[in-house]
Amino acid sequence: MLTYTQLKDVKTFCAALHSAPDFKEVVTSLTEYATPDTIVDHNDSMPDDFEVDNVRFIRYDAIDSIQEQELGSDLYMLGCFNSGFLASALDIDEDVIVALQAAEAYEALGKMIISMGKLEEVQQGYSSADGYGHHFNHYDFGEESVSFAGTDYFVFDNH
Repeated sequence: MLTYTQLKDVKTFCAALHSAPDFKEVVTSLTEYATPDTIVDHNDSMPDDFEVDNVRFIRYDAIDSIQEQELGSDLYMLGCFNSGFLASALDIDEDVIVALQAAEAYEALGKMIISMGKLEEVQQGYSSADGYGHHFNHYDFGEESVSFAGTDYFVFDNH
């Protein structure tokens, strides 16, 4: 289980967030997949992604794959990226992207990204240019970070 000091740290962190998620629910989410003897020692026992009271917690080592999965599941949005960015990622002429977007073929562009195997490249470019807050925090696009029991999390307060 979490030590007393770690519990205090979770409580203090949660109270400082705008949404002030219930720290007991955060602790429950952090520990529900772990066994008492592994929670402090092994990052693998901590959850990758959970949400409490409009605050989303995502492990540092899982965020890229989670963002990539979310982008890949919304083909329309995937085709809405800046034409220059997409042209560079897909290695095709920007005029082609502009024409497809002018024709509102956003989903077709998304399918093209997937079929060309460029989803990871688009995700990496997106997070590199805008950070993660733009994708995961629709309220103010902010992102915070915190460490719980040695596991680092991005935190997105969506309220």
